[in-house]
Amino acid sequence: MNEITSTLNDFLVNTKSSAALILNGKGKLITSLNIDYGDSVAAMSAAILSMSEKFLIDLDKGVLKQLFFKTSEGVVVGNKISGTNFIIAFSKDGSNLGLLMRSTDEVATELSKNSLLK
Repeated sequence: MNEITSTLNDFLVNTKSSAALILNGKGKLITSLNIDYGDSVAAMSAAILSMSEKFLIDLDKGVLKQLFFKTSEGVVVGNKISGTNFIIAFSKDGSNLGLLMRSTDEVATELSKNSLLK
């Protein structure tokens, strides 16, 4: 677990994101950094991700790989790690959205190699 948390911390530093979490498809929090009520955020995120996946399947648009929200206070990027595991990143700066989306995809690929997240 320390390796996962270390990777997540490096991701936050490199992308200047404000917070991040990793959850499984059932909404169980695996780990989080800089998030109050991580368990609740993980559960809500899982509901959004599940509904989004079903939406895409019903429309025959493929499987969900990445999802983002733009808010009045920044952006949220979610990326599938493997199976049903996801990483969710929060950033107060939306001007780096492209870089954040790419970096989130890259860290998801790195995390997918961890036996706990396969």
